[in-house]
Amino acid sequence: MNRNIILYCFSFLFLLACDGMNDNIKEYLDRGEINYIGRADSATAMGGINRIKFMWKINTDPRITSGKIYWNDKQDSISFPIDRGLIDKDGYFTHILDDMPEGTFIFNLYHVGMDNSLSIGYEIPGTIYGDIYKSTLSPRKIKRVEALADKVNLYWGDAGSSSGILFTYTNKTGEKKTIDIPASETVTVIDDYVLGGEYYYKTMFLPEKDALDQFELDSPVDKFPTYYVGDGSLDDNFPEYPKLDRTVWKIIDFSSEEPTGEGANGRAALIIDNDPSTFWHSEWEATTAQLPHYISIDMNTVKNVKCVTIAKRQSNTDLKTAHIEISTDNHSWEIVGKVEFEKTENPNARTIVLGETKKARYMKLVITESHRSPSASISEVYVLGTE
Repeated sequence: MNRNIILYCFSFLFLLACDGMNDNIKEYLDRGEINYIGRADSATAMGGINRIKFMWKINTDPRITSGKIYWNDKQDSISFPIDRGLIDKDGYFTHILDDMPEGTFIFNLYHVGMDNSLSIGYEIPGTIYGDIYKSTLSPRKIKRVEALADKVNLYWGDAGSSSGILFTYTNKTGEKKTIDIPASETVTVIDDYVLGGEYYYKTMFLPEKDALDQFELDSPVDKFPTYYVGDGSLDDNFPEYPKLDRTVWKIIDFSSEEPTGEGANGRAALIIDNDPSTFWHSEWEATTAQLPHYISIDMNTVKNVKCVTIAKRQSNTDLKTAHIEISTDNHSWEIVGKVEFEKTENPNARTIVLGETKKARYMKLVITESHRSPSASISEVYVLGTE
């Protein structure tokens, strides 16, 4: 009997508790079902330069009149009207927040009804870019510019995170031309360049795949080489610039010569004797002359120089790099071109072709590298130009 009394008491207390619970939720039950307005769908954010773009799908709910975006833990927000005429063919609406601080944020997007009721929110992470991001970028570098008779080759360094290059130059018709160079390109070939012509470029960066804006880093204005190097047999290419007569030319200075060890050869004067079988050689018997070697020539009067050909000693591989300097007064010198030779017998000669003729009376041949350092030899130096 005592057991039955105890069970009865527990049952009575349980029923009282349930009745109190119904009182607590009664006010929510009385409200009935909440019918939210249509929620944003498939929302994305695209970061830009101090701004961010949102795109999302809007359904056909006629109660949607505007939108609202919160960020900074809902401390900041912006409201905007939704014009259904601006929804694209795929059902997407776009809104851009301008004048935003740089950083990464969590945005909450809501649709707003005519009675200011809100839809269920849509959370979107997004990043806005600015000076901090830009300070981490470096422009893509040009490793080497190779000028040739009919084209110039630009050899690019590592692209890093860049998305491409906008390269602007002056072409042969005098027009400024801009070409788009993809980040994947390592060598750019330009076939309408001008020797000595100006160029500049912008390195482009997309901070994210579908970024709203791209960053541009300007590189300073530079110039293409003022010369190109040919194979040493260019006489027929420039009929208006004949090979200059060297009979009155004189050697006026040299770093060294070999007066005895090469027999009839070795002396500096032999580079202008019009005999390719003879040659100058750096001194090696009495003492060993060190690089760089040089020989200075007086061409007797001022010439208009178009091309300079440097010919190696025949069947010899010593010469590696040399350059030509010119002057009108034997005091102020200008380097006008450089040649490089592989360690092979051929080509025997290389020709520096200037974009524009240069006035010069004095010419200096400077040898800076040898394949058999420090020894070097030269057979002839020719000039194409006018008196």
